[in-house]
Amino acid sequence: MAKLVYPDYQHESMMKDYLQETYAFGEKYVNGDGGCQFYQDYHKWIKREKQNHLGINLEPGFVPATTYFYLENDQIVGTINLRHCLNNCLINHGGHIGYSILPSMRKKGYATAMLKEVIEICKRWEIYPILLTCNQENIASKKTIEKCGGKLENKYYDEKTKETVLRFWIGEKK
Repeated sequence: MAKLVYPDYQHESMMKDYLQETYAFGEKYVNGDGGCQFYQDYHKWIKREKQNHLGINLEPGFVPATTYFYLENDQIVGTINLRHCLNNCLINHGGHIGYSILPSMRKKGYATAMLKEVIEICKRWEIYPILLTCNQENIASKKTIEKCGGKLENKYYDEKTKETVLRFWIGEKK
């Protein structure tokens, strides 16, 4: 059974495997990994992740956020990043939660299960309602968000990425 865990040093080789498979699948970016993909030194990323979680020494434009790994049988099957609040950038693109599933583990229900667990964390931390976004072409993510209660608010064309972004809310906006 899969479980949501906070990243630790013991996950280093699992995360390297996760990134390697994702890149080999042809993807150039990993959603929900809290920026781990940009670090050559996993231990430095763990330190950065702890600071992000606590909201200290944040990089410009960043908000406090927590990354989780979704583990099953000593393998990371998904990554998910929970942003504790929104800034102007995240309101349009990114929202409160970003996530990804290992390519070989897709279409097995992991994304829905993982997202549901993080939605419960959001409720406990009073991060509610929850904004999620995805590219219009990402049908799997759209379906996952809708299965978890997401209601489409609108869509817009992002000039920077040249993609149409769908914006969903889970919970009633105040």
